[in-house]
Amino acid sequence: MKSSVKRLYIFTGKGGVGKTSLAMAMTKHLEAQGLKPKYNSFFQDPEKSLWTKLNLPVLDIDLYSSAETYIGRKLNSKTIASWIMKTHFFKSLFQMIPGLGHMILLGNIIDELEKDPELIIVLDSPASGHALTMFESSSNFKKIFRAGMIVKDIDRMHAFLGNEGHLKTIIVSLATELAMNEARDLKNELDTNTTGPDLHVEVIVNDSFLQYLMDNKISESDLPEFLKNKIELEKTIIHGAPALPHIDERTQDAIIKKLTPQMGKLV
Repeated sequence: MKSSVKRLYIFTGKGGVGKTSLAMAMTKHLEAQGLKPKYNSFFQDPEKSLWTKLNLPVLDIDLYSSAETYIGRKLNSKTIASWIMKTHFFKSLFQMIPGLGHMILLGNIIDELEKDPELIIVLDSPASGHALTMFESSSNFKKIFRAGMIVKDIDRMHAFLGNEGHLKTIIVSLATELAMNEARDLKNELDTNTTGPDLHVEVIVNDSFLQYLMDNKISESDLPEFLKNKIELEKTIIHGAPALPHIDERTQDAIIKKLTPQMGKLV
């Protein structure tokens, strides 16, 4: 595997910034490099028709199947685990303590990566809060339990994530002042509020008009005044963050196909 490529990429950020398109484009980009990536939609309804259109390699596991696998492994019985997960108590438990399910799902993803050293997983985290909860939950549960089986599993997860070549967390933002401030606030929270491993967080700008001009070799001097003002404002807002251009396509699969070659700058 190329030394610059990570084992786990996590795309997060506010709703509507293009996380899903970027995560799928990253998966297709890595596949085009001859690598073995798989996309996981994490804590959201899967877009299986889009997966089919793109011929996307997918790791199709969700919160409940992950929990069933984890419990089955600890009890040495898939049958008992399946029965436990169907009980009202456990269903309610995962609703009341979302961090528990997030942590178990992340643990299962790390299990898959450890079993197959060639595998890369691109995780599409549906919102900022999910990513924050996922990372903070392992540290919080470690403080609660202090020792035992769960703490050993958490330590193993942290050891994997803490490896310099294993993880990259990408916060996606639009090129607006509010969006960038929110993205940078999330980066600060991820950088400072977890007691676990370094999460290797980077903020990127999606749908940048400035990057679109650069990629298409369009001179700013040829633009009308209102667009020149927009460009100057965008330059001020993004402060040199990596940017991906605006793509003028009507369908999501067409957008993803055009984004795919651009993803090398995020690897």
